[in-house]
Amino acid sequence: MIKPIKICNNPECRDEIIEYKSSKIAYCNDYCRNRAGYLRRLIENEEFDVFSKGLQKNYKLLKTHSDAGIFDEDLWKLERFGFNTRFLPEPKFFIINGKETQCYQIKEIVFHLDKKTNKIIIHK
Repeated sequence: MIKPIKICNNPECRDEIIEYKSSKIAYCNDYCRNRAGYLRRLIENEEFDVFSKGLQKNYKLLKTHSDAGIFDEDLWKLERFGFNTRFLPEPKFFIINGKETQCYQIKEIVFHLDKKTNKIIIHK
């Protein structure tokens, strides 16, 4: 009985698999199996990766301002440098100057967006 020719499931390979022991074989080698899994996970986690990269960019901007001693900056200025309010973590309540204030925290930086003045205020 002649074995049917199988096709590698790796979208980048698609080679014919002629010699195989089991009919369940899906990839021509381990590299193709691993690469196909990597490509699948890349697509599945795309939304998470975009958010993480945006959050990291926001952190770098805030850290640069904080290290330079700038704790009060207009939102539009930060947006020109690439700050994006879509990539903010969930707000938490912090006690600042004796008042409970809704703030964001990225790593060690705690800040809030003042809606009246449209400024980002970084707290030490």
